[in-house]
Amino acid sequence: MTLLGIDTATSSAGVALWGDDGPMASARVVGGRKHAEVVMPLVQELCERTGTAVGDIGAVAVDIGPGLFTGLRVGLATATAIGLARNVPVVGVSSLDVLANPHRRRAGRLATVVDARRGEVYWALYETDGRELHQLQAPAVAPPEAVAASLAGSPAPVLAVGDGAWRYRELMSPVAEVAGPGEMWPSAEVVAELGAARLAGGVVPDRPPRPLYLRQADVRIGWDQVDGRVGEVRAAP
Repeated sequence: MTLLGIDTATSSAGVALWGDDGPMASARVVGGRKHAEVVMPLVQELCERTGTAVGDIGAVAVDIGPGLFTGLRVGLATATAIGLARNVPVVGVSSLDVLANPHRRRAGRLATVVDARRGEVYWALYETDGRELHQLQAPAVAPPEAVAASLAGSPAPVLAVGDGAWRYRELMSPVAEVAGPGEMWPSAEVVAELGAARLAGGVVPDRPPRPLYLRQADVRIGWDQVDGRVGEVRAAP
């Protein structure tokens, strides 16, 4: 089976093809044009590069966040559209799990930190025995200073990974080893790998995945802050 992985949770947009024998090809664009303008051209590029037809795609895995609202919507809409058109399963994976997975063989603790903008980060904390990851801190949104304070109390050395860790490395580096800029973004190949593993483990999605939002959209927050505006604060859809 050929599985398509899509990642649009951060300022990086990437896609990957995963086959029965593992990774087939991947591509990523960082910054520049909007995610909506690059995702399908990247999919087409990979299909041409590997001789794969869109009709050969038997499943889709997509990064559900947390991350940038617009990017998440693009990735989820694309994955859902392909899933519906092909009548194939679409499975969601967390951006924080995707950042953590490549480091699962590094014994110790691992903090995955995604830049949420507006002076906040999305983050989670894991522990690994050199083989498997175990989540210690569920995904949350917090100021980077609060994350650094939490990591300062860790009984074991911590590796901090993600664009949030890199952006706030002056805060993180006294309490954690900060991974370099080459590991700032979730990998579409890892999205595909985790999606394939979940499907192989018996996960059968009965509906399209939903985004993992940990706070309201920026436009909604700005609207609520207009002088004199009152009303119920609703979670982002």
